[in-house]
Amino acid sequence: MTNVTARRGIQSVEIAFRILSALQTSERALPLKEIAALSELSPSATSNYMISLVRTGLASTDEKPGCYKLGPASLALGMSAINQLDGFDIVRREVIALREATLSGAAVTAWTEDGPVSLFKQEGQTRSILELRTGLIPLVTTAAGKLFIACLQPGRTDDLISRELSAEQEWSPASLREEAITELRTCGFTTVHRGDMGYVSVAAPIWDRDGYLRFAISLIGSPATLDTEIEGKQIKALLDSAVRATVALGGKVPSKIG
Repeated sequence: MTNVTARRGIQSVEIAFRILSALQTSERALPLKEIAALSELSPSATSNYMISLVRTGLASTDEKPGCYKLGPASLALGMSAINQLDGFDIVRREVIALREATLSGAAVTAWTEDGPVSLFKQEGQTRSILELRTGLIPLVTTAAGKLFIACLQPGRTDDLISRELSAEQEWSPASLREEAITELRTCGFTTVHRGDMGYVSVAAPIWDRDGYLRFAISLIGSPATLDTEIEGKQIKALLDSAVRATVALGGKVPSKIG
C-alpha cells in the first residue's frame, strides 16, 4: 500500500492548515504579520489565504483592525471531531456525574500529537484560580498531562516535556516519567500541586480494550477544596468514574504500567 505521506497532495490545502494552526496556538486574535511569520509565509501570500479562510468561515476578522482569529466553521469542525471520538459520550457523562458527586471542577482529556487536549469540562462549585478550559493543556503542570507522561512511550512526550521545562529546573523528562509511573502504580492516579498558585489537580486513567490509556479524567481545585488522600471521598469518586468508563468502553487495565 502506498504511504499517504509520500503521495502527491494539494499544497494550498496544507498551507491553509499551517495558517489555521498558527491561529490555534494563540488565545488572542493575531495580526497578519505574526500569522505570516508563524506560517513561514510572506505577508502578501498570507493575506490572500486569509481572504478565502474568512470567506469560508474557517477564520474571522477581529474587532481590532488587521487581526484574525479562528472562525465559526473551525469551531463547528472541532466540535464534530470531538463528537466523533469513540467513547466520548461515555466519558462526557462521567465528567458531569463526577462534578455533581464532588462539587469540584472535572474534565476529560485525550492525547494528540500536539499534546494533551481537554475535550470537555465542568466548573466546580468553587472556582479555581486557574480557569478550566478546553483545548491544548500543559503536559508537565497538569495531572492529566502527568498521566500521559506515565503511560506513553518517551518518544511521544520527551520533546514536549523539554519545551515546557525551564533551563533552571532540576527535572528532566526521564525523572518526571519515573515519578509519574511510580505514583500511578502506587496510587492508581496522578497529582499535581502548584502551591504558588493554589492549584491542585488529580487524574485517573480510562483504558481501552488493548490496555492503552484512552482518556484521562480529572478533578481540579485548590488545596482547600480538593482532598487528594487515597481514602478520601473525592478520590474514590474519581477512581469509580474511571473504572465505570473503562468497563463501558470494553477496556482493560494493563498488566504493567511504564
